[in-house]
Formats: sequence, C-alpha cells, structure tokens
Amino acid sequence: MYSYRLFLAGPSEDINKYIPVINSTGHKVVGLSQNSSESLRQVKSIQPDLVILDTSGASWGEFIELAQIFFEDGYPVVLIIDYPQKDKASKLGEKRFFPFIVKPVNEEVLPLVMELAVNTYKSTQRLEEEVKRLRKELVTRKVIEKAKGIIMETMGLSEREAFRRIQKQSMNKRVSMRKVSEAIIMASEMDEIVN
Repeated sequence: MYSYRLFLAGPSEDINKYIPVINSTGHKVVGLSQNSSESLRQVKSIQPDLVILDTSGASWGEFIELAQIFFEDGYPVVLIIDYPQKDKASKLGEKRFFPFIVKPVNEEVLPLVMELAVNTYKSTQRLEEEVKRLRKELVTRKVIEKAKGIIMETMGLSEREAFRRIQKQSMNKRVSMRKVSEAIIMASEMDEIVN
C-alpha cells in the first residue's frame, strides 16, 4: 500500500486524535487546520496526496464547499462525520462522491477509505478526460459532416466522394480533417456573404 501525505482539517480536539491513528497506518500528516481559509492556504502550499475533513461541530455547508474546492483543485477527499450527519453525507452522491467515515474512526477502516478516496478520484479524473475527448470528437464529426454536405451540394459528389476529398486535402496539407472541414465551411460562409 502506498504511503500518503495527508492534510487534516476540523476541530482541533478531534483532528489531533487522528494523527497517531494515521501515523500507525504508515501514512504521514503534513498539515493541520481548524478553519476553511487556513485550510485552503495550507493545502495549496503543501499539496498533500489526500485531504481529510472532520465535519464535527462545524458548518456542514462550509466543509462540503471546502471538499468541493479541494476535489476540483486535484485533491482526493475523505469526510469524517458524526452519526447524525450520515443522511446528509449519503445525499452527497447526487453532487459529487466523497467517501466518508462515521465516528468513531476505526484504525482498520481508515486506510481502506483513504485508498477508496484516491482510487475514486483517479477514476473520476479519467472519466472526465474521456468525456472531454468524446465531446471534442463529436464536434469534429459534426464539422466534417457539415463540410461534406457543402461539398456534396456544390460539387454534386456522393457522400463517400466528399469525404474522400476532405481526407485527401487533409493528407496533402498535413492538417487535420477538422481544420480542412472548418476551412470549407468558412469559405462557404464567405461565399454566401459575397453573393
């Protein structure tokens, strides 16, 4: 198991209890904070592998907002919650998944939840990258389809022939088919403006 550098935030009497538990699992606490603004500053400075937020006695909304910020900034997050907060934590899945532990913190469960948080974060990042790639690919296909339509209409070619023209131009000019298609669309639009 990998050894993580952890940042802890929450009420001091609670987060200080976790330090020996975390250290006994082979991980290292590299920063502590009791409030949101200090947590933000320290996390940006320290750049830990994982952030653990204890939501006890604090504003629930404040810590969830903080968890969202950390996650979006590239840090996996684990929440430590009191039993009465478990229903709120379960509903977080509608927005963003944060693994959580209900108090009391079990020394055997904590490393597993930390590993889950890191793996979930990595999976989410991979999926978000895949979504971006697929969106870009979809836009490219739409642009090529539009350019094919223009060629078919103006030159009286079949769909296959129009596609082949774009492909050939792309290879000859050493540019992507999307760039060639965008040029065809732009030329067509300019032609419409002039005529």
